[in-house]
Amino acid sequence: MSKPSISVVIMARNEAKNIGEAIASVSFASQIVVADTGSRDNTMELARQAGAEVHSIDFDGYGASKNRALEFAKCDWIFSLDADERVSPELAGSIARTVNSPKYDGYTISRLTYFLGKPIRHSGWYPEYVLRLIKKGTGKFSERLVHENIRLDCPTGKLDGLLYHYSYRDLDSYLEKMNVYSTLNSQELYRSGKSIHFFDMLIHPPATFIKMYILNAGFLDGYHGFLLAGLSSFNVFTKYAKLRQLHHEGPVK
Repeated sequence: MSKPSISVVIMARNEAKNIGEAIASVSFASQIVVADTGSRDNTMELARQAGAEVHSIDFDGYGASKNRALEFAKCDWIFSLDADERVSPELAGSIARTVNSPKYDGYTISRLTYFLGKPIRHSGWYPEYVLRLIKKGTGKFSERLVHENIRLDCPTGKLDGLLYHYSYRDLDSYLEKMNVYSTLNSQELYRSGKSIHFFDMLIHPPATFIKMYILNAGFLDGYHGFLLAGLSSFNVFTKYAKLRQLHHEGPVK
């Protein structure tokens, strides 16, 4: 039986620990593209061994780089996957069935994120619906440095099954990503002309903790919910501290 006309596009950098499983979870696709943004490990070699088509691209922020990666897609449909994500068998079947008789040009998927090995089902993280499956030529990613998403100017449907997200396997990986994301977030705020006040650093971090841990029932996630709310609060504080630094010192040239 021929595979459905789907191009899976994965942007990766130093993802040797993840890339093989990510590719294996989308074996239903006709084309699997890995766009590498400068790996120093053997990500590209492992991706080729797993059957993916590998390309090297420059990193210009997540949104712009992912749009460049989409240009390698050759099939009728495009599915965007991160290297630390896995398509569940139910979702794989739903994708394959949907593209054979589509009702929409885009479909959202319920993503379940794991934090230090535990699935987070509260804290404002679940259910999280992300738009990942689109008909080729109908949409593209927002040109954001970080927290990019696909923009599609038409109604979308929902797919069955879960997209598993293994983004934060340990505290070190969380802190590494937090440092990168807070830097990119502060740069984006700076470029947009966002001013910085003392009250931003005083109010927004505790507000983030209260929202995640209490209003979004993060306490039901136990210790992991408490830790996640605390770290997210610190992430917000760091973002505004870096924004203040940009206003006082200017961007690094």
